[in-house]
Amino acid sequence: MPLILPSPGAFEYEEKRSRFIAYCAPVSDENSARRVIAEIRALHPKANHNVFAYSVGTITRANDDGEPHGTAGMPVLNVFTKAGVTDFVCVVTRYFGGTLLGAGGLVRAYTRAAKGAMDAAEPAELILHKNFRVTCSYSNFDKIKYHFEKLGIEITNISYTDICTISVSVKESLVSKFLQVEGMSILDSDKKSR
Repeated sequence: MPLILPSPGAFEYEEKRSRFIAYCAPVSDENSARRVIAEIRALHPKANHNVFAYSVGTITRANDDGEPHGTAGMPVLNVFTKAGVTDFVCVVTRYFGGTLLGAGGLVRAYTRAAKGAMDAAEPAELILHKNFRVTCSYSNFDKIKYHFEKLGIEITNISYTDICTISVSVKESLVSKFLQVEGMSILDSDKKSR
């Protein structure tokens, strides 16, 4: 099951007087990722490097921003892809402290910074839901509500007129069981993710 970032995360640490500041955030498209990268660069105009990586849908990018090839952007990207996180951007800003870290040291430093930011964002499982609106008679309402609660189906709204109209959010894995509940009629449905 893929993971997403429910919120941004940040992490900062120092390695041999070089300061690493990592920031990651959920994004829905490549333009959003580019905006985050531009904002971080504007926030740190005197930084030596603003390394970034992002993955949105089928698009994946990593950039070393002047660090030796393969020592920064790819390690940042690998932290997220190995964890199974999708639809993210991560920027690691480095203020050079005067001591060279070497290729292995750079990989470790950028990996540590990216992992710290990712952990701070607390990746969560992407669970797809489908929204339904159903109707039922008042005589069937308690029975239907009981079945929904038993299945773990979230009731998001109920309106009472001459019949009961119930809005629910159903995990995709429970849709077939939901459809077997007797005594209701489906008005409409749509998908959402959460």
